[in-house]
Amino acid sequence: MTTSEYNFERCKLCGQHTAAATYDLISSMIYVCHNCDFHFLNYLDTTPENRNNSMPLNSQNQQYLQARADENAHLHQSRLQLVLNHMHLSGAKVLDIGAGLGQFQLLLNAQGASCHGIEPSTIRREYARKMSEITLHAELVDDNYWQTTYQQYFDAITLWDVIEHVNFPKETLEAACQLLKPGGRLFLDTPSRSCFTYRISQRCYRYLPGKTSLFLPGFYSTAPYGHKQIFTRAQLTKLMTHCGLEIISSARSYPNQRFSSNKIILAGSKI
Repeated sequence: MTTSEYNFERCKLCGQHTAAATYDLISSMIYVCHNCDFHFLNYLDTTPENRNNSMPLNSQNQQYLQARADENAHLHQSRLQLVLNHMHLSGAKVLDIGAGLGQFQLLLNAQGASCHGIEPSTIRREYARKMSEITLHAELVDDNYWQTTYQQYFDAITLWDVIEHVNFPKETLEAACQLLKPGGRLFLDTPSRSCFTYRISQRCYRYLPGKTSLFLPGFYSTAPYGHKQIFTRAQLTKLMTHCGLEIISSARSYPNQRFSSNKIILAGSKI
């Protein structure tokens, strides 16, 4: 589905036709649902029919990706510890959705897990193959590749900074849970809409002349795989419960972070 084909008055979270264009970001618009207060961008990524037909890995983007890998190394260690707090990884079957450069999969492999990874970006898949000898899948979690072969297959599924990027978060999480064994664990993190910069931006837009969007453009992007929605903790907790998950952990930041963050960090167990 393309941006022009989707009716953005239909909320991507609750499904009601109660969303309206509310915050003008000049190049895009944030829609707000009057039923569930979900905020989402009026933009969808177009999935190419041939996912391999995109920008190749070259020395310039390889250098950029390496810098990003170095930045995220400490965060992945914290994520691994969260998983280890709730399950043993030796022999576990794990699916990492939005695997990026394959860094987290390397940590899982070192713990003895059997891993699969999904990454829609061609250059990131190629980087993982070239630098770490990891093969990541282009097929998205709701594709037949996963849904026909891997029903109730995985002991754990992770979505690190992913749910804000996908076109349809409700359907993505539902599809992921179909692949999880009963009693399996799902772990995710994502930016929180409850942070100060988001809330003050809303107030400025409502009450100051000129409808200034302040920091809101920094939360959303029409770039490929950019942020398309920002959740509140209550919204995401309710969605996970809807998908048949019991919340077993909830946090705003990871231990030993240099600065406090206002993220949504959740773990759920499939009922």
